[in-house]
Amino acid sequence: MQHLEALRQLDGVQPVAVPCRRERFRELEEAGYVTATDVKEAVQKWGAALCIVASDTGRHLEDSLSALHSGLDTLVEKPMGVDAQEARQLCREAERVRRKVFVGCVLRFSESLNMFRVLLDRIGDVHAVRIECQSYLPDWRPAHRYKDAYSARAEEGGVLRDLVHEIDYAGWLFGWPAALQAQVRNLGRLGIAADEAADLIWEAAGGCVVTVRLDYLSRPSRRQMRAYGSSGTLEWDGMTNTVVLALADQQVETMVSRQTRKDMLVAQARGLISAARGSGTGQLATSIDGGRALAICDAARRATESKRTEPVGY
Repeated sequence: MQHLEALRQLDGVQPVAVPCRRERFRELEEAGYVTATDVKEAVQKWGAALCIVASDTGRHLEDSLSALHSGLDTLVEKPMGVDAQEARQLCREAERVRRKVFVGCVLRFSESLNMFRVLLDRIGDVHAVRIECQSYLPDWRPAHRYKDAYSARAEEGGVLRDLVHEIDYAGWLFGWPAALQAQVRNLGRLGIAADEAADLIWEAAGGCVVTVRLDYLSRPSRRQMRAYGSSGTLEWDGMTNTVVLALADQQVETMVSRQTRKDMLVAQARGLISAARGSGTGQLATSIDGGRALAICDAARRATESKRTEPVGY
């Protein structure tokens, strides 16, 4: 629904809703959307030119392949699939049918995160980065039973997949790791089969150590990143859209963005249309990026089992 609403904000764009569940048709039509029973009908009846796949993670590969085979460039919601093998399969098929695939890592369109990105050079050589994304899964969708959601299922949910935004922007900002250490755990606190918490650590370019903490167990929610450099520190708060720059012997600078999540989704939708036309800025996460993030997730699970540093198999 959020993607549909974002698309509706763009001039000259008519979103076509293709619900997975038949009972959603009336709801969508009452909300003013045209609907189609499948992607093929959306193309043939309504002239669809692009597809956004926003189904459960376990369906991402199947639904994305359907879009590609219907001749559509596609944005698949994060994560790109359940693992890197699915991502590679999707990349191969996109190349075979000569279509483009992108990944919905919407935080790449966050104004505050891009402020952080621009300001990184001001803190000198970065030697350490700490990333945290912590929340309480039962609070995500209070009207729905969280144990029945895909997030709770081991084969398609868990914090590594659900909170892959953090892994994506860590690689985007600081480079993709060759190897990592990790501890991915289910502590039995929520009564779900999927991983509830994950801690990852790797060495990025120039010896910078990146640590990532993800969990479904914490209140209040937090989404933060702090980078430590030779000239100062830089902090990003994704909950308040705030960036704080603290340089040695200088007054602390605080910058705040008023951008909403809806604004980010609109910016991403606009970026998708531009990228499909070949005029994008490169801000949109590519299928290669999506595969890299999932390869890091796979390596984290292997490292948990082996209790050793594991290579990332891109």
